[in-house]
Amino acid sequence: MAGIDKRIGDLEQRIPPPPEDEVAARRKVLIRLTLDEFARLKASRAVHYRAGRRIEGEDIPLKILGPGYSREDLWELAHQRVLERAQEDLSE
Repeated sequence: MAGIDKRIGDLEQRIPPPPEDEVAARRKVLIRLTLDEFARLKASRAVHYRAGRRIEGEDIPLKILGPGYSREDLWELAHQRVLERAQEDLSE
């Protein structure tokens, strides 16, 4: 039985993956950009120390959304900023 499973596995590896359509490729890029923007927004809230002194982060979400924003609000902000940047790139 192991021989058949090995042959099936070898044959499956030889089959090329289906080509990715343009919509799926664009969706992947948007997801990756949104995740990057989400990480950038969260990193802007970080607090650092230099020479024993506390250095506050820029906190972009607080400036835009105000106090009391939720995680969902942060996701929406990240997605909105990605779409705005894409719109600017298309207009140039």
